[in-house]
Amino acid sequence: MNAIELRHLIHENPELAFEEYKTQELIEKATKEIGLNPLKVAKTGLIVPIENYPEKPYLVLRADMDALPIKEKTGWKYASKNDYMHACGHDVHVSIMYEVMKKVVTERLKDNFLFIFQPAEESGGGASHVLESMKEFRVKGAIAMHVTDEYRFGTVATKSGILFASATEINLVFKGRAAHIAAYKEGIDALKTANIFLEKFYGTSFEASGLVGIGKAYGGNARNIVADTFIIEGTIRSDSLDKSKNMISKLSSLAQEACKKTGADFSLTTGSIYPQVEVDHDMFKSFETFVKKSKFKFETCDMKYTGEDFGFFTLVYPSLMFWAGTRMSDEKIGLHNPLFLPEDRIIPELSQLIFSYIHSIITTS
Repeated sequence: MNAIELRHLIHENPELAFEEYKTQELIEKATKEIGLNPLKVAKTGLIVPIENYPEKPYLVLRADMDALPIKEKTGWKYASKNDYMHACGHDVHVSIMYEVMKKVVTERLKDNFLFIFQPAEESGGGASHVLESMKEFRVKGAIAMHVTDEYRFGTVATKSGILFASATEINLVFKGRAAHIAAYKEGIDALKTANIFLEKFYGTSFEASGLVGIGKAYGGNARNIVADTFIIEGTIRSDSLDKSKNMISKLSSLAQEACKKTGADFSLTTGSIYPQVEVDHDMFKSFETFVKKSKFKFETCDMKYTGEDFGFFTLVYPSLMFWAGTRMSDEKIGLHNPLFLPEDRIIPELSQLIFSYIHSIITTS
């Protein structure tokens, strides 16, 4: 199987976090065909070790593999056959790293490699689960990439230090007491409490610490009943988990103030927590030097408030992550969009770029 065929099969059969059984099966089959022995990890993920020197550590190359609950609208020949979609390009990530793995095997690159096909990047923090299965491997560094049409094809971008923000999901639940509207004073209005909180929230600046956004709010049971529950769901983005914790404390104070005015109660819980993605300075410099000698264009970018669970890897190992441009025209579609569709032709060239880079760092180390 070649990388583009693999991409088509994965794109046609997208699967959500920790449900990537078909994807796992396809990658496992393709990997075994080139003589390697994949190990199942984190329920639906795979680790593929290539060992040439038992006494030496491994270089990790990671690709995420889960899709999103988005209905595809591309009209592509290999469009999704279900209600999900690879709208974040993970099908491309898998295909590129698979092709790099094939090149390592066919060109007999002499080092130790750990190719990781990771589940649940979009939700569930799959990287943290994979890391639990990697304790037996000594690792010297980790590499990952992310496609985007923010940049034209032929451009790669990264920075030393924090590339992606820490991302924390937050859930605020206001609890009141139900009553018929005709007897309003006998109830405790959770909706009113949430409204007081929201007025305070939108009048508070969090810019010194990062970003807080609310994307979903709902509650109540009937039009003529005082709402006994109201739920607010949002996200926090910052350049460190400590700053995120400070913002959570601030949100709790605002919620407590609102509850004092109505007699309601509240709880604040967190969902997925992703640490910031931090690019190792030495790896950044070696990648910059390499790319500037290649046919690709290198750009130093700013930190993005996008969340990425590769941050779990960067907490443990010296790491490199970079953006890979996919845009072929002036039109930008954007990630997590039902029309996002990188072209197949980027796969061999980006595979060669990564392979040549790891070859260069092996020969110079």
